[in-house]
Amino acid sequence: MMSSAMHAAWCTVPTRSTGLALPLGRVLPQAQRRCIRVVNVMSPSRQELVTAPRHSEQISRQADSAMITREAVQSLEADLDNGESVKALRRFNRLLSNLPAETWEPKLRKVMGELAYNLESFNPAFTAVLLKVQSTIGHSDYVARDLALKNLIQPLAGEYGMHNGQEQAKTHRELFSEFYRDLLKEPLEDVLAICPRPLASLQLFQRMMHDIMTGGQTSDPIDQACYAMGYNLAIEYLADYEKTWMLDSFRSLNQTVLQEQRRPLTEWLFLEVHAEGEAEHAAIGHAAVVGFVPAQKQEILRRAMMDHDRDFAVFYNALADMLQ
Repeated sequence: MMSSAMHAAWCTVPTRSTGLALPLGRVLPQAQRRCIRVVNVMSPSRQELVTAPRHSEQISRQADSAMITREAVQSLEADLDNGESVKALRRFNRLLSNLPAETWEPKLRKVMGELAYNLESFNPAFTAVLLKVQSTIGHSDYVARDLALKNLIQPLAGEYGMHNGQEQAKTHRELFSEFYRDLLKEPLEDVLAICPRPLASLQLFQRMMHDIMTGGQTSDPIDQACYAMGYNLAIEYLADYEKTWMLDSFRSLNQTVLQEQRRPLTEWLFLEVHAEGEAEHAAIGHAAVVGFVPAQKQEILRRAMMDHDRDFAVFYNALADMLQ
């Protein structure tokens, strides 16, 4: 089940074209940060998730002046708009939306096997980010650390269908499995049994875990946590592009190929949840960073974000190669 905030990803802000037929008014990452719905991404019932404990308000106000600003974070994210990952995602989605009717199935089967592993591999990456922030115990402010962790845990919990005040829904793994079966008319377990550790996804997973766990080759606990949080910012920001464009690419493929072959897609929830929910996750990442990362650590954030941009681009270029 999608949270109410996931339905807030529509705005009149102009969007940048990818060469695909995107829905009018869909807010892409570079525009949505300047849209009022990012500020109001939490519904009243979830507001307590990003509000510091009352007894800590004075401490938080004193620390705010030394913390990185939301505007600085947005500026760093804007660098990703013209980065290597966005270029790779454009290439992949153009190929996906224009797959030939006679060869789409074997090509897409291989890609979907990669995506199954890739989707799950982000969970240990998110967990590693949490670990790096938790490991600043004794080095970071008690309240700032607690609030950052409170924010960072939300997207990870959401991967398992857990949302505050709601019964546990289907996990994202379950939703992907249903989407795969609907698309290729076979169980996901079949392709996973043939290739349980697909090469492109495995390499990205190893790269992500190495970068996060080594803190970008730093040794200071605060620097390592800042690096991990910057890496998380890039993951969530680029995921907004990734999932929004993927939804529209599959809509195009469904219309031009699958419906013509009398096997139209019926299970859209996996794509819709991710396309509409990643902006919320990015906004939560903002809240975690601006309350924890010192302003003088901005360059560490930038380096982490560019590291993920580099490695994510390699992954999606490899997937694009599979579709050619």
